Order: sequence, then C-alpha cells, then structure tokens
Amino acid sequence: MKEYTFEELGYFSERECEAIKEQLQGRTYMNFDIAWSNCAGNCTLIVRTNYEDTEKEIKNFFLHCALGMIFQLKR
Repeated sequence: MKEYTFEELGYFSERECEAIKEQLQGRTYMNFDIAWSNCAGNCTLIVRTNYEDTEKEIKNFFLHCALGMIFQLKR
C-alpha cells in the first residue's frame, strides 16, 4: 500500500482525524485506509491505497470525496 501525506492541509487534532477516518475509511474504488502521524497533538493526515495513479490524482480524489461527505451532511 502506498502512503500519501497531506502536510499541505496543516495539522488536525486526533479527534478530527478519527472523524475523517470514520467517514472515509474503505470508501470508493480506491479503498482508502486513513491514518495519521501524531506529534505532540499535531496530527498529519495520511491516506493509503493500493490504487495505481499519480500522487496528485489520489490526493485530489480524496479531497473530492471529503468535500462530498460535507455536502451530504449539510443536506
């Protein structure tokens, strides 16, 4: 499984990372595996997948899915 870190999104709390994992773990044909790296309460989001594509496309699709979940929650 390849790992993609989202340093560009800044830090999340562990609670926020757990919520992201709850909503997106195993979702879509990319079968996302959500993890994070915690350093003194500052967590960097990590997404793992076996799906073959460029890092940019994997990250863009993950963000698209995350935003889609927000829109679903707001309905």
